[in-house]
Amino acid sequence: MDYREKAKDFLYYMKKLNQMPVIRNLNDLSSGEQAVLHYLSLQDNSVSAGELTSTFRIRSSRTAAILNALEKKGYALRSTDPTDRRRVLITITDAGRVVVDEKSNEGIEHTAAFLEMLGPEDAEEFIRIIRDAVTRSQKKESEYHDEIIGN
Repeated sequence: MDYREKAKDFLYYMKKLNQMPVIRNLNDLSSGEQAVLHYLSLQDNSVSAGELTSTFRIRSSRTAAILNALEKKGYALRSTDPTDRRRVLITITDAGRVVVDEKSNEGIEHTAAFLEMLGPEDAEEFIRIIRDAVTRSQKKESEYHDEIIGN
């Protein structure tokens, strides 16, 4: 098999897939404000701005811009850490939780429609292939990481 040719086909169709509204909506959920808001909704307590910067591997200026936007919309609150006044803590608001729920449900509906279009057998196979690819990739990354740090 010519994997380079298959890679070209894959990239071509991924570009087409990314142009579909269903995928664009999902991409919106996994980047920027929506991703930070979703992350905040999964936390039991407030998180530091530094943790967000580290978790999302973005610059602190980008974190600040996202937090400014979320705070302006009333979706998140910033406060000073009472134990370390240099740290800024971020908490999701009730309005932010509502937005996360709405966007998550919207993403599920769009994805369900996409999978329904494939039909039951192809949808199962599509999910299986994606799951296997992600699992293998994560395993390979883990092995590479262990090799680098000497485990």
